[in-house]
Amino acid sequence: MKAVILAGGFGTRLRPLSSTRPKPMIPVLGRPNLQYILENLQKISEIDEVILSVHYMRGEIREFIEDKMSDYPKDIRFINDPMPLETGGALKNVEDVVSDEFLVIYGDVFTNFNFEELIKAHKANDALITVALTKVYDPEKYGVVVTDEEGKIVDFEEKPLRPKSNLIDAGIYMVNKEILNEIPKGKEIYFEREVLPKFVAQGLAHGYMMPRNNYWVDLGTPEDFFYAHQLILDEIAKNNGYYTVKEGTEVPEDVEIQGPVYIDSGVKIGHGVKIKAYTYIGPNTVVEDKVYLKRSILLGNDIIKERSELKDSILGEGVVVGKNVILKENAVVGDYAKIYDNLVIYGAKVLPWKKVEEYEAYLRIKLDPTKVRPELTPERCPLGLPECIYTKFKAIAAEKPPCDECIENQWLF
Repeated sequence: MKAVILAGGFGTRLRPLSSTRPKPMIPVLGRPNLQYILENLQKISEIDEVILSVHYMRGEIREFIEDKMSDYPKDIRFINDPMPLETGGALKNVEDVVSDEFLVIYGDVFTNFNFEELIKAHKANDALITVALTKVYDPEKYGVVVTDEEGKIVDFEEKPLRPKSNLIDAGIYMVNKEILNEIPKGKEIYFEREVLPKFVAQGLAHGYMMPRNNYWVDLGTPEDFFYAHQLILDEIAKNNGYYTVKEGTEVPEDVEIQGPVYIDSGVKIGHGVKIKAYTYIGPNTVVEDKVYLKRSILLGNDIIKERSELKDSILGEGVVVGKNVILKENAVVGDYAKIYDNLVIYGAKVLPWKKVEEYEAYLRIKLDPTKVRPELTPERCPLGLPECIYTKFKAIAAEKPPCDECIENQWLF
């Protein structure tokens, strides 16, 4: 049996983290999400080959497989999408290499669910599609499912304004190959919007409820990224205590740690540092004296200079944060950016390699989306936001998002 991992998306909502890495390579506790998925699949004896459907920054994924997963016991095959085909089009593109029944996993799903349970459930029913289901608090962000007593999906709606339940499509499917006959080749088709509803209407889709002890996160936004770390840190705390300090790390006795906290290998911590709950410090990071960290994620090789404060913030790789800097309110700093001394950044997203040296950003501003015309693609944002992503991302991602995305993501740098 084949397992297909859809790993070609742009990860737009995760920028700037996804500006320099493909979405499946977003790391949780220093390991790419793709690695978690592959290790999960490794346990299933029926799976003999993993197919990676790739497009955006596919070279990064191939390099990771060749360097870090070279001893993986199952065959791994790459299928390149020539253009963005979305989830349905990407599945059609693997039609010639999949078996009669195959497993499909979205590359941004972070979970410890045992995929073998879904395979067994699919074999036990007469459905063409069996969908892994989970319950969430905010179902309006996902595909909402209603099932009958036998588990047949009787209603499905993608991102409804008024959800009929809190049961959602978890982005993991067992699929019969014949459904691919319904998908045109070489076109952008959303599986969850345009394919799955057809089979739900015909009564050919079943659901399988993931066990309550499994965690599940769609790594779609920085908030989801925080939540994934929170879940896995809680899991580690149950087994190994409230904080983990890896080998080769320097932690003076006067450092205050309030777990759950995870400090990776090669980290150097200065004197008088306070590290509060749900903080991850990536490998080879330097944290200087009297720094304060709380619910922050540092991907690694970062430098935090003395007396700086990070709260509810994410740093990419190789970020330099100057002295007396304050980063708060879900600030996200891209790889190799530099924040100069004495700056205050609330909630902003800083582009990779950007040097922030002259702004003091109090971001929580209300922007009126009626003043923006998304169908236009001017060189500068109509609202006048400095360093608008139009000019930045033409070079980085070779695409122009609509200007209402400027509002949603609140780019200032």
